[in-house]
Amino acid sequence: MEHNLYTILGVSHTASAQEVKLAYKRLALKYHPDRNQGNARAEELFKIVNAAYQILSNPGKRARYDLKLQYLQEQRQTIQQHQPYHNPRYRQTREPASVSERHYQNIPRRDERRFARKDLYITAGFFAIMIVFSLLLKVTMDYITGEDKYKTALTYIEDGKYSSAHSLLTDAIYFRPKHADAYLTRASIEMHVYENYRSAVEDLNQVIALQEKPSAEAYLMRGKCLAKLTQYKQAESDFGQALSLDSTLHVAQLDRGEVRLFYLKKYGPAIADFSAFLVHSHKGESWANALTFRGFGYYKTGDYAASEKDYRRVLQADNNNGRVFYLLGRTELEQAQPDSACAHFNEAYRLGYSAALLELRANCR
Repeated sequence: MEHNLYTILGVSHTASAQEVKLAYKRLALKYHPDRNQGNARAEELFKIVNAAYQILSNPGKRARYDLKLQYLQEQRQTIQQHQPYHNPRYRQTREPASVSERHYQNIPRRDERRFARKDLYITAGFFAIMIVFSLLLKVTMDYITGEDKYKTALTYIEDGKYSSAHSLLTDAIYFRPKHADAYLTRASIEMHVYENYRSAVEDLNQVIALQEKPSAEAYLMRGKCLAKLTQYKQAESDFGQALSLDSTLHVAQLDRGEVRLFYLKKYGPAIADFSAFLVHSHKGESWANALTFRGFGYYKTGDYAASEKDYRRVLQADNNNGRVFYLLGRTELEQAQPDSACAHFNEAYRLGYSAALLELRANCR
């Protein structure tokens, strides 16, 4: 059986969120360190099960993971269909020709005739015209072929055939090396499907170089990839460039705030980014993330009351968020509210956020 996150939890690819959650709880109880003290294998399995649940319980991460599984399956099928066939029994060779079959003839030399200067000019002009015509024909055919492959790739993407679309986009770029849209589309596949961020950055560099006025989308995508490659200063710069080109691209504020908060330790500017994003967002996963991140930013700056307020707003919308219960407990500890903090650590652990166990052991009796 293929080893993947679904087989780790023992559920099918079509399992519902509730089935995934029940399977995780069963395995988490089975391999929990408290039940298997001294058992290193059980501890490792507990970590694996927890990591699998973190992906499959998140709709966005699960969708990207399913796309990766689909891509790998397509790659295996392609390799199986193109296995080379070699069998010595089918190799047929002919014995070398005998001496009697070989014919050597003396080719008589023809009389050479000198070209007149006029003939030379006419011949040169004819070949020049043919060369120019051939070049124009090649440029035209390359343009048509490149555009056709690009448009076909777009239809493949709509059908979820990302591997085939990627190959067609590569062909389109071969025929039209300055096709900025083809580079941008291929970068999107490399970024969101294959998670090959380095290749995506190379394509996005081409997009920005080729576009007369580089788009905010190109800078936003490159900033996301640079953040994944731990190039945080460059990522911050790209997010800022995206916002300068399109002030309505509010997701860039969320992304830049995240880089500033967690990696550059610029807590004040990060809080400002999250606050600007929240002016235009009032619900959904991005809204919850912005509130959670801003709450953590307030926590790092010592503004515990503001931090607690943001965490409680998230929990009003989603009371199954174990991570936020955990963060709220830490904020309450800083405000000398141990009873409330312990209750929230316990709730976080009940919801599967294992890091809360350390706080329970250290601060709660």
